[in-house]
Amino acid sequence: MTLGELLAPAGNYEIFITAINAGADAVYISGERFGARAFAQNFSLEEIEKSVEYAHLNGAEVHVTVNTLMNNFEVVDVVEYLVKLYKIGVDAVIVQDLGIIELIKILMPDFEVHASTQMTLSDYNGLLWAKDNGISRVVLPREIDVCKIGEWSERLDRENIDMDLEVFGHGALCYCFSGNCYISSYNSGRSGNRGACAQPCRKQYKLKYKNYNVGNGYLLSTHDLAVYKGLDKIDEAGVYSVKLEGRMKSADYVGTIVNAYRNLIDGKKGNYERELSLVFNREFTDGYILNQKPGDVLGRESSGHEGILIGKITDKKGDLITIDKEDKENPITLETGDGIGFKYKDKIKGIYIDNIIEQNNEFIKLKTTRNVRKGDKVLLSYSKSAHDKLKKFKKESVKSTIPLSLDIKWNDDLSLNINAEFKIKKHVPRNKYEENKINFTYNSKTKFEKALKRPITKEDIEKQILKTGNTPFYIENLNIMDMPENVFIPIGKLNKIRRNILDEASELLLNYYKTDKNTLNKTNKKVKEFIKEYKNYSNLDIKNNKLNLAIFADNLELLRATTSFPINKFYFDPSFSFNSPKEYFANIKNLLKEAYNIVSKNNDKEQEENERLIWVLSSFISDEEIEKISRIIEELSNEGINIPIMYDTPGIGKSFKRKVYGNHNLNVWNSYAVKNLSNNGFESLILSSELSHIEIKELVNKYQYIKDKETDLNIIVQGNLEVMSSKDDFSNLNNGKDFIINEASDYAILEDKKRKKFKYKVVFDYNKHSHFINKDCLCLIDEIEKIKETGINTVIVDCRFSSPKYSTQIISLYAQALKEDNDYDLNLLKEQIENITLTRLNKGNFINGRLHEKPKCN
Repeated sequence: MTLGELLAPAGNYEIFITAINAGADAVYISGERFGARAFAQNFSLEEIEKSVEYAHLNGAEVHVTVNTLMNNFEVVDVVEYLVKLYKIGVDAVIVQDLGIIELIKILMPDFEVHASTQMTLSDYNGLLWAKDNGISRVVLPREIDVCKIGEWSERLDRENIDMDLEVFGHGALCYCFSGNCYISSYNSGRSGNRGACAQPCRKQYKLKYKNYNVGNGYLLSTHDLAVYKGLDKIDEAGVYSVKLEGRMKSADYVGTIVNAYRNLIDGKKGNYERELSLVFNREFTDGYILNQKPGDVLGRESSGHEGILIGKITDKKGDLITIDKEDKENPITLETGDGIGFKYKDKIKGIYIDNIIEQNNEFIKLKTTRNVRKGDKVLLSYSKSAHDKLKKFKKESVKSTIPLSLDIKWNDDLSLNINAEFKIKKHVPRNKYEENKINFTYNSKTKFEKALKRPITKEDIEKQILKTGNTPFYIENLNIMDMPENVFIPIGKLNKIRRNILDEASELLLNYYKTDKNTLNKTNKKVKEFIKEYKNYSNLDIKNNKLNLAIFADNLELLRATTSFPINKFYFDPSFSFNSPKEYFANIKNLLKEAYNIVSKNNDKEQEENERLIWVLSSFISDEEIEKISRIIEELSNEGINIPIMYDTPGIGKSFKRKVYGNHNLNVWNSYAVKNLSNNGFESLILSSELSHIEIKELVNKYQYIKDKETDLNIIVQGNLEVMSSKDDFSNLNNGKDFIINEASDYAILEDKKRKKFKYKVVFDYNKHSHFINKDCLCLIDEIEKIKETGINTVIVDCRFSSPKYSTQIISLYAQALKEDNDYDLNLLKEQIENITLTRLNKGNFINGRLHEKPKCN
C-alpha cells in the first residue's frame, strides 16, 4: 500500500506514547480548550511541547484539534493559543470554525491547517474553497464513499491542486452528517459543537408512525467503523491519511488499534480482526465509505461493547457452568485474568475469570457467582495476554530511523573535526515528499593523545561511534580519514564525543520543525498589533429598529397564504415534497416558476430587485445534484427569473453565478466566519441558534470593524428547529424490517424511551435522508427589543411542516411586533402564540447560551 499516514488519537500523554510506539505516523491531540472532546483529559501546553519533541524524534507528527466553534469573546484567547502551538512546532491544526480559518490566514498563513470533518466539505467545490483558504488537507465526511473520493482525487491530480484527503477508518461514528448535531445542545445544554456532547444517539428510542410503534431500541446508535478489510480500496482512491477515532479511549484501546492497522498497512500477517474485536466496539461496520447502506451501518440492538462470541451456557449446577463453544474448528481458549460477559436479551454482565475448572475445543467449565441462565450467550471482552503484549508500547524510547553520515578527521592538535549530514524527508500534499539536507561540523574539545601502551584502532572508533541507540539516527556512512598513528583516547571520552554529535543532530532535527526566529518575530509583532487593535474596537450603537421579516416555507399553499404580509424573503424549501431525486428534478423547475410568480405578484420594483424568493437546497447533496441545480438556475435566468440559492457548505459560492445564502448548518459563530463567507460569495447568513443574544451582539459589533462588504445577518426566532440530519433512512428496524413511507408529506415521531419529553418529528427529503425536528418550539417574540439591540438585519419564522392557517397567525403576530411604531405588549403576543401552539415554547440558547458553559461576556 501507498497510504502515507496512519493517524492515531490520544487523550493524554501516556496514550500518546503508546500510539507513537505502536506505529502511528501522526497523532492528533487536544489542548485544554477548543478541542471537540471537552471531557477528555487533554494536554497542557507543556505536554503538547513534550509530545511534539517525542514525535519528531521518532519521525512522526502531531496534529492539534482546535475544532470547536468560538464566539467573539474568545478571539484573543484562540489567537494567543494558536501562536503558542505555532511556536512549539505543531505540524498541523485541525479546524472546524471558519473564523479560525480566517484568523490563521491573516496572522499565520504558513501554519498547516486541516479542515475538520465537522466542516462538512461534501462536494468538490468545497475542496477548492479549502485550497483558496490555505487549507492543505480535508478530513472528509464519513458519508462519502470511496468511488466519489477516487473521482475527487483524480480531479485534484488532473487540475494540479495540492490537497491531501483524510478519512476516518476505525472507531465510533456520529449518527448525523459530520457531527453537525444540536440535540445535545438544545435538550441538555451540552453543545456537541463545543465538545460537550451528551451522546443522545446512544439512548433507547421508539419510532412511531401514525400512532403505531414501528421501531424500538437504540435506533440512532451506529456500529463502530472498521475499514481494515477495505484498506486497499481506500488506498486506490488516493487517500493520504487513515484516521482512527478514540480520544476518549484507553491506552489499551489505542495501542491495539494502532498496532493492528500498522501491521495491516505494512502487509504483515496476524489475527488482527480478533485483536480489534476484543477492545471496545459496538460491532463493526464497513461504513458508508465502503458503500454499506444505512441499515447496515446502524446497530439498533445495542450501544455497548460485546466482544467475541465464545458460545452459550448449556448447563448450570450451583456455581459451576458449562459453556458450549460456538466455533469448534477455531475455538477460543480462555486464561485466568480474561474478561467475559454473559448476555441475556440486551443486558450483559461481566466477570474476570479466576476459576477455570476444565476446557477443551468443545466446552469450558468454570465457576461464577453471577446470576446466569442456561442459554445465555458468553462473550470474550478482554484478553489478558493481549493486554500484556501492549506493555512494550508504554515505555518512552526513540527509534533510530534517520541515516546519518559522518566524515571524521583529525586537527593538528589531535582534536576531532567531524562533518555530519542527514536528510529530513517531509510530506507535502498529494503524496509528494521533499528532502532537506542538514549539515553541521563538530570540533571536539577532547583531544587524542600519543599512546603509552596499546593505541586505539580504527575498528575501536567505529565500534563506539556506531552505537546510536535511543536516538533518531543510525550511521549510514562512517568515513575515518587520515587517522594518525599511535594515538589513544579513553572509551568514555569517545562515547561522549558520539553523544555530543548525536545531541547536536537531534537539536537541529527538532529545530527544523519549529518556526524560525525571524518568521516567529514577525508573527508575534503581527499578532500583538492585531490583539491591540481588536481590544480597542469600541462598542458601537448597532441597534436596528427596523428588522426585516423572512420565513421558511415548504409548499405553494403556504406561499399563497403569506404573500400579503410584509415579508422580505421567502426561503422556499421543497426538499420534502418529493419521494425521489428523479421526481424532484422532474418537477422542481416548474415548481420554482410557480413559486416565483406567487411571491412576485403585486410586488413593487424594489422588492423584485431584492429577489424575495430563495431556493433552499437540502443538506448533503452530491456534485451531480449541484450540476443539475446550476443548469436549472441558468435556464430560469434565461427566462428572466432570477432565484438565488441557500445551502450550508462554504464552497457553494464557486458552484453558482447567482447570489448564495448561508443556511444554519454553516455554524456561523463569530465575525471572522462572517467575513470569510462574505468574501466567498455569501450575501446573507443565518447565525447559529446556539448563540446567546450577548454573543450575537458582540459578533455584529465586531463585524462592523472588519467587514469588506455588507452582509445580511439573520437569526431564527420562531419554529420547531431542525436538530439533526442523517443519511439514515430507518431501514433494518425490528428484525430487519424497513420503514417505508409512500407520501412525501408523511413523517414519523422519535421518542426517547425513558424520558418521553424528548420527541422529534422525523421527516425525509427526496434523497431519503432523515431530518429531525425538535418537538419544543422556539419563540422569541417577547425578546424583540433584545433582538434589535444585537444589530442583526433579519428575523426568520420557520413555517416548514406547519399548516398555512397556523403559520399565517404566527406571521401576523410577528408583523405586529416588528412595526417601528409598535405599541403592542410583546408578552400578550407571546400568550397568543402559546394559545395556538400545541407544543411547549422555549427561548433556546438566546438568553443564557449553552447551559453547561460558564458565560464569558467580556
